[in-house]
Amino acid sequence: MNKITNVNVAEIPFSIDANRNSGTMPRRIGIFLGFLVFLVIGIVGFSFQKGLEMITVYAPLINADTEIKLNVSVAHMWVEEILSGSATKEPEVVWEALDRADKNARAMLDGGKYAEQVIIPLEDAEIRSMVKKVIQELKEFRTIAEHRLSRRKTSLAGSPIDHSYDNVYSAFSQNADQIKFRLTKLIASDLQYFKATQYILMVVCFIISLVTGIAWYRFEYFRDRLIQALRQSKEKLEVEVEEHINTEARLIQSKEQLRSLGNQLQTVREEEKAHIAREVHDELGQTLTALKMELGCLNHDLNAAPDTARSRIGGMNELIDNTIQSVQRIATELRPQILDVLGLAEAVRWEASEFEKRTGIQCRLQLPPSGMELNRDITITVFRIFQEAMTNIARHSGAKKVQVDLQIDAQQVVLEIFDNGRGIAPHEIYNKNSLGLLGVRERVHFLNGQFDIAGNSCEGTQVRVTIPLE
Repeated sequence: MNKITNVNVAEIPFSIDANRNSGTMPRRIGIFLGFLVFLVIGIVGFSFQKGLEMITVYAPLINADTEIKLNVSVAHMWVEEILSGSATKEPEVVWEALDRADKNARAMLDGGKYAEQVIIPLEDAEIRSMVKKVIQELKEFRTIAEHRLSRRKTSLAGSPIDHSYDNVYSAFSQNADQIKFRLTKLIASDLQYFKATQYILMVVCFIISLVTGIAWYRFEYFRDRLIQALRQSKEKLEVEVEEHINTEARLIQSKEQLRSLGNQLQTVREEEKAHIAREVHDELGQTLTALKMELGCLNHDLNAAPDTARSRIGGMNELIDNTIQSVQRIATELRPQILDVLGLAEAVRWEASEFEKRTGIQCRLQLPPSGMELNRDITITVFRIFQEAMTNIARHSGAKKVQVDLQIDAQQVVLEIFDNGRGIAPHEIYNKNSLGLLGVRERVHFLNGQFDIAGNSCEGTQVRVTIPLE
């Protein structure tokens, strides 16, 4: 029978009331706030990423354009100072400044790293066209600067080449300013796109929050209905468990009553056997003995009778002897007088001797000293278990030798029986149809004892019974 008495019914539906009253609302608010924080972090992250992208793309381009204009302006100034007769400047510094401006311009067109900054070129056609013009004007500026520095006398201020020089520089400056102006317009356009994207994200977040709130409300509504259904199921389950517990208690009580009844019947049977044995021995045995004495007298009186009558009387006398022996055997089998007179040890010794005579199986005994008094129920139970075990050995084991060990002390009685037969299989030990072993278990259980049986194939079987004396 499955045990259910340890079930704590109040905890079956996951402690619904406790969760409902104490922990549900704060958890809901926390999850919703966490979701909103996640959305805000997403918007801030997008803004930061977009701002970083704008800084990464546009700042190097503006710096490069500024560097180009600055280097060309410095080169223009140094050319004028050299032509005016300054001895502190050399033409090489002019060419280095123009080289730096040219590298920045090409980096704006093709991309790359220059002056410790990574320049990412734009795909804007207008800016690319302007950068190409700036590169072309740089070539023209360099050509005119080389011509003026190589022909200083004819390239002084006011000369035709000086006017061409100034015109090229002016056109270059305008194109450089146009590049910066175009970059500013692109930045403003991206900022407008960025703001529009932020507004769209905010609207999307609001819609998501609204939908989430509605979905959460619906979820809580159905959750409340489910909790109510679970609470009702809990109440029904409590009633059913209570009924099962009561039913199990009644079954256990009934089982104990049946076991007590069975043992009581066993006791009554033993008492009835003892009574029958006494009746057979006292009444029938005495009657047959008296009959034999009467026949002896009759034989004495018929000395003069024919031989035929004397022979018939002899047959009757022999029949009476056999009857007396049968009565004695039946009485002994029903209840050995030696069990009541000499005790358990001598009864086991006598039963083992009779077993050897009947079966030819050798029995080796190890018994306690005679005269030890035991409880009547324990004495009868141990003796009947010994008889059942020896009967099973004779019927099923095929053994040649049996070792019997009976130990009695102040705490318990221990009976061990070992044979060298074929052994016993596990399915035979727990076979429901084995009424002999079932009876042994019930006898031992009634006396709070322990019954063990074990055996291996071709190694024999060992039976051990332990019964406490208290």
